[in-house]
Amino acid sequence: IFLQFTQFDLCHTRGDTVGIMAHFSDCGKHCSDPYCKQQDLLPFDCDACGKAFCSQHFKYEAHQCTGRSDKDRRVIVCPLCDMAIPHTGDENVLFEAHVASGACVPKVKTEKPRCPVKGCREKLTFSNSCECGSCGLKVCLKHRFEDQHDCRPKTSCRTAVGSGFLTQLKRLTAA
Repeated sequence: IFLQFTQFDLCHTRGDTVGIMAHFSDCGKHCSDPYCKQQDLLPFDCDACGKAFCSQHFKYEAHQCTGRSDKDRRVIVCPLCDMAIPHTGDENVLFEAHVASGACVPKVKTEKPRCPVKGCREKLTFSNSCECGSCGLKVCLKHRFEDQHDCRPKTSCRTAVGSGFLTQLKRLTAA
């Protein structure tokens, strides 16, 4: 019986034992870099020029890619206005041109509110502030209890209406 092996060949290992060994010569691709030509089983395809490269030459700079400018989407962020400026050259020149263009409007920094308790300078944020249920004052977590801050309970409409109703009820029942 004659067997034909396409990717496997018979080989001798340890004496008379016959085994099958895989050949990967037809798998993968050769690196497109003219000085490398390394065969890679998992090559990288450049999205700009479409050629296959090994792990050392897949970056645009490593293989001097000609289609790089079409895919380059780098930006620098202006520290004054947080606007994204397309990166096309020297960062200092780009930043100066951005400021000179009038598009750069510096943000006005607003200070975060602080705890209103005398002597406390804690900044009130979402996670470290609490609104008092009695007086409605927004204070830090250290002063969240009524005895820790100057708590003056506000009178609500319900209490005023309820107290008026109770006084009228007392008058009617007394008469």
